[in-house]
Formats: sequence, structure tokens, C-alpha cells
Amino acid sequence: MFTIKSSSEFMADIKALDERLKNIRINSIEVDRAEHKVRYNFICDQAVDEELNKKILEEAEKISSPIFREVQISVKKIVANDELINTEIYRFLTANYVSISIFLQPTDIISVVVGDNVKYTIRLTKDGVDYVNKNRVIQKLNEHLSKLFCSDFVGNVDIKEREETISLLDDNVYREEIQKIEHRTIKVKDVIVIDDENIGDLALYIEDAEQGNVTVCGTITDIQERKTKNDKPFLIINIDDTTGKTGGVYFSKKNTFHKIKELAVGDAIIARGNIGDYNGRRSFTFDKINRCTFPTDFVKKDKYKKSAPKNYTQIFPTPARETVKIKSVFDVEEVLPAELTEKTIVVFDLETTGFDHLNHGITEIGAVKMVNGKAVEQFTTLVKPDYRITEDNAKVTGITEEMVKDAPKIASVMPDFIKFIDGCTLVAHNAEFDMKFLKRFAGASGYEIKNPVIDSLELARQTLPELKHHDLHTVADHFSIVFHHHRALSDAYATSEALVEMMKIKNS
Repeated sequence: MFTIKSSSEFMADIKALDERLKNIRINSIEVDRAEHKVRYNFICDQAVDEELNKKILEEAEKISSPIFREVQISVKKIVANDELINTEIYRFLTANYVSISIFLQPTDIISVVVGDNVKYTIRLTKDGVDYVNKNRVIQKLNEHLSKLFCSDFVGNVDIKEREETISLLDDNVYREEIQKIEHRTIKVKDVIVIDDENIGDLALYIEDAEQGNVTVCGTITDIQERKTKNDKPFLIINIDDTTGKTGGVYFSKKNTFHKIKELAVGDAIIARGNIGDYNGRRSFTFDKINRCTFPTDFVKKDKYKKSAPKNYTQIFPTPARETVKIKSVFDVEEVLPAELTEKTIVVFDLETTGFDHLNHGITEIGAVKMVNGKAVEQFTTLVKPDYRITEDNAKVTGITEEMVKDAPKIASVMPDFIKFIDGCTLVAHNAEFDMKFLKRFAGASGYEIKNPVIDSLELARQTLPELKHHDLHTVADHFSIVFHHHRALSDAYATSEALVEMMKIKNS
């Protein structure tokens, strides 16, 4: 019997089968669309015999969609030991955090296994410790390790004595090299020193700037002078480097503030500062500013693009649910147009903090995968944005700051979503809007979206000319599709149902 359960409910049922399974975890789910097979890969710290293996398979079969003709499971015994854990911590840090890992040695990682718990310490320079704490690296590392080993992890960082007096994170000698390793850069011209001759002429793309100390450049789009409560003057400056926009405050400096005040809209600057959160919004605090000339021949370079990951790591697809429509179009046995059956389609929707893809973030992703014109899988997650969710925005989407406070960031979600859409045709209602956000955040994670795209809004205009409006709500009402508007997964399901109906009209 097919039963819809959450992943936590499913794992609770598995663990209840036998005491030996108290620490079992699901590592990955493999779906073979062509053969209609699904395979659940588990890890466990105890050996599993044939009888227990059969019980686990029975539970997996209960929650698997009837679309799968065959359900398989694999249970690997993996016992955490300090050597394996140290190796994986070192690999994870060097692969994901170049700026703190260059001076990291394998001997700087110390772990102790105590029963089902693992405690580990990472020894870093003070700058490295600050970076780890600011960017929640330990939390991300714990989540990663928990998917590989049947243990609970507690990590911390400790300051080690510097072997040299050079810090990779703040020393000017290495700053440009870090940016070359991690990010794309713009080389400005004709630098006129105001604040600091060591800023140089190489700046990070604003599009690539995330957190921490960075050097950026751009043309000033707005500059205003304000005063603090203590009557101390400061400037609010906004800049644009054509890849993105940022802005923030510049506080007065005795020797140079009068020169910075002379800057005007249209002037180009190169600036060093810190990107962080201010009242829940992403903001840049200017530290040092020099004048410059923005290169007239600047052409944005593409990042090195990664291929889709082999496995899901954080957000796992689940079998598609039945739609809320009384009689779902997916349940009707009929011959569907080739445009639906000859390709795998992912219908998706994004909820965001606003309309400008360069200055707002994603708060929710919902997607439905269609094979042979029928929904087979769904992908859904809330996302914690780097931008504030306003009260007006929360009223529209139903998503609040409280709801996303523990949700993953878009950078950790995007690899799984890229895997989910790999090789598929994408469909969205008003696709231009969603694709701008998707391409921006996929690009920030090193992925390029080249999927074919169908805009169901344009399709609605073609196939339903009698309607005065073609927004999703109107189209859904036309086809008697009931859904919770402005929640991503519900919108995706409504769009997928409408897509089937419109394709039938188009090909009739």
C-alpha cells in the first residue's frame, strides 16, 4: 500500500523495526526513470541480516509511488572513527572554503568518538576562526558529516599560533590571489588614491560578493549625506558594476571625508569593505574608497560551470502527491500530446522577497517533475534569504521570517535543485521572472542553466484567448483547479495541471 509520509516519519518507522537500527540514516535516493526503479541507500553502524533487510524493504515499498515497478534498498555498515572523520572534514573544508583552508593542515583537525557522538576541534588562525563563526561553517559541516556517518557531531574551532605572521584573510599580499581563486574580477583603470593606496585595481564582481571583507568597484548611482544622533556625518552610497548592485554607509574620516563628499552620481570608485546583514538586509559597509575609471571595454565573464551533482545531499525529491483537484487530470487515462510525453518536464515556482532579482532573494522553491505527462516527483523547500522579508511580502506569500529562520541557504539548496532539473524542460508561469532568480543564484553556485524553457503564461495567451487575464489564478479557475495561491509547490502543481490542459487544446 502506497502511503504518503514525511522523511522523518519514514525513518522513525524504520528505526522502530529493530534496536540495531536506532542510528540508521538515509544517505541517498536513486531514481531510474527509464526502468521505473527507485533505490534507497541507507547507512548504519550495525550489521543488518537478511531478515531485517526484508523488513526495511517492506517499509520502503509502502512509501514508494506505484509508478515504480521495482523498489530496492541498500544498507551499508559505516562506523565512524577519528581517521575517517578527520579526512572528511579536511576534504570538505578544502573543497568549499578555500580562504580558510590554505593554511589548514590535516593535523589541525582533532576528533574523538564517544559512543554515538563525535566531538571535533579545528585549529585555525584567528581570522579563520572569525570567518568560521560568522559563516556558520561548523553547522554546515555537522550537517554534511551527519549524512555520511551514523553519529551526532559537535564541532568547535580553536585559535592556533601562527606559523607565520601572514594572514590569508586580511593581508594585502594575498587578497587578490584569493579573489582569483574564488571569484571573477574587474580590473579598473586610473586609480586616484583617497583612502588607501593598497586597495589596488582589482575588484570582485558584485554578483559574486557574498559575506565578509571584499573589494568591489562600480559607478555611483546615488550618494547622500546624513548625520548620526551624535551629529557625526556619514554617507550612504550605492554603486553598480553591471553584474550587480550594492550599497551602504561610509563613516567620516578626519583626513579624507571631505574628498569622498566630492564624489557624485556617475563617478566610478573602487572600495574595500564588509558585506553583512543590517536589520535583516544585506548591506555593504564602506571602509576605504579610491576614485577610478570603470573599464569601458568590460565584458562579463562566465564562471566555470559545474555539472549537476551525482547525488542529492540535503533536499531529496519525494513521490508526487495527488493534486487537490477533485478529479486530477493526471488520473485520466488518455492519449496526451507528444510535447508532454516525449520529454521530462519540471514545472517549478519560486517565492521571493521582492521583484528585483539582483536585490532580492528566494524564500521557497516548489517543483513537480512530469514523465509521460504525469507527475512522478516533487521537490520543495523553504529557503532562508539574505534579504529581509517585509510584512507586505509575508502577506502575499504567507512566508514569514520565523518560518525560514532554520531553513537552508540558497547556496546549499541549489546543487540539489540543479540535479532535480538536470536534462529536463523547465516550465513556469511568467517564466522570465522565475528564470532571472534561478539563473542568478545558480550562477553564484557555479552552475549554468541551459534547460529549454516553456512559459505557461504565453501558452495560456495562445490557447485561451477568450480569457481577459492569463495569470495563474485565472487560468486555474478556468480549468477548475483548486490550489493555495502564492505557495511555491501548490503553484507548481496548479501550473502542471494547467499545462496538460493547454497542451491538449494546442494539439487538438
